[in-house]
Amino acid sequence: MARAALACLILVSGGCGSRANLPADIDPSEIEPALISPPASSVTLALLGDVMLGRDVHPDAETFAYLEPFLTSADLALANLESPLTTSPVQTESPYALCAPPENVKYLVDAGFDLLALANNHHLDCGPAGLIETQSTLTDAGLGFIGPDPEPVYRSIKGIRLAFLAFDAISEFDLEAAVQAVQSARESGTLVVVSMHWGMEYQSGASASQKQIAQALAEAGATLIWGHHPHVLQPAEWINDGKTLLFYSLGNALFDQYGLESTRRSALVIVTLDSKGIQEFSVVPFSIDYRNSRVMKAEQADAQRILQYFTP
Repeated sequence: MARAALACLILVSGGCGSRANLPADIDPSEIEPALISPPASSVTLALLGDVMLGRDVHPDAETFAYLEPFLTSADLALANLESPLTTSPVQTESPYALCAPPENVKYLVDAGFDLLALANNHHLDCGPAGLIETQSTLTDAGLGFIGPDPEPVYRSIKGIRLAFLAFDAISEFDLEAAVQAVQSARESGTLVVVSMHWGMEYQSGASASQKQIAQALAEAGATLIWGHHPHVLQPAEWINDGKTLLFYSLGNALFDQYGLESTRRSALVIVTLDSKGIQEFSVVPFSIDYRNSRVMKAEQADAQRILQYFTP
């Protein structure tokens, strides 16, 4: 989808790992995004964390309205789909079954999503048949998916080749196989973007395991690693001598969790890449209104808290 890029709130320079802070006298909740014309040879990716469309989430036309301009303006919009879209019966023994009605896919389409990661610990909540129906539901709606199989999904946009991989490190995870998959994709001449479902729930910092996995994938050739599962934000950083941009966790994008305020503070990140790698990224802080199943503009205090995860 050929679209214009968005610039908003806080810009972070790529490559060298430098970052531009938001001025102290600026209220981030009052800044509105502005459409700009990106270089013809650049690609923008809009990234979100966990999207859940089942249980006590009841989406409607307003659910993603605040984020829709950002999602539709990116070349590709991605998120982790935490809820299988299926009519199959629940098969997990966990009390946390997140399966959602297949017809809820329309809200993903209308919001502007393009690729959904399925490598997570809930993709089999309604069994293998539920996973198959989820994949066919997405495909029939014109959406792509990454995982749960460790096979790359390729896209070529404006002459820039991208390979997307998705891994679930909450369940059984083969780091060596993941490294080999990244290396193979990188050697084919693509920029490699990796979705990682990992870490400990509700922890505001990355675990030792996350850091180990991230370093291995970066050294294997990953240009961008975007994480989820903790349900809260975790810090962003440059690793691998500034060649790899890492988001340990982008928190919840849409969920019905209400016990901790941090599960309702989140961010959409827009990453700009060219053929050499990442040029910059920008951050859109937002909040989740769990009572009405929608995202909304973050208030000033929440926006400041959110932006701290993306600044030195």
